[in-house]
Amino acid sequence: MIEAKMDAALSVAQMLQRMEAAMDAAVTAGAELAAALPRARVSASLPAQTGQHALSHVGQAVAAVIAARGHTVSAHRALDAVREGIGLPVISFGDEDPKIPPKQAALEQQPERMTV
Repeated sequence: MIEAKMDAALSVAQMLQRMEAAMDAAVTAGAELAAALPRARVSASLPAQTGQHALSHVGQAVAAVIAARGHTVSAHRALDAVREGIGLPVISFGDEDPKIPPKQAALEQQPERMTV
């Protein structure tokens, strides 16, 4: 029974790690695109309004990905609680630094309102 739980936990942990990496990659790609758009406009000597609508959409997409990343972090914490609840040991694939204590993490994860 414990072996089946460990196999399931390892499978879920690997999928979670892939999801977290994808979230980070999406944030990075979006931020790079958001930075590139005004640089491209300036280098092409185009007026300021050129591409503004597209830039706004990219900014909203990046904000949505950042929110999704936050939900992924919350899911990680919830899965950690499940792991603890069923008596499995900690499984670590990523950074070896200690995790932020849940109460402090909750304070840091308060969503900020952004109007565009």
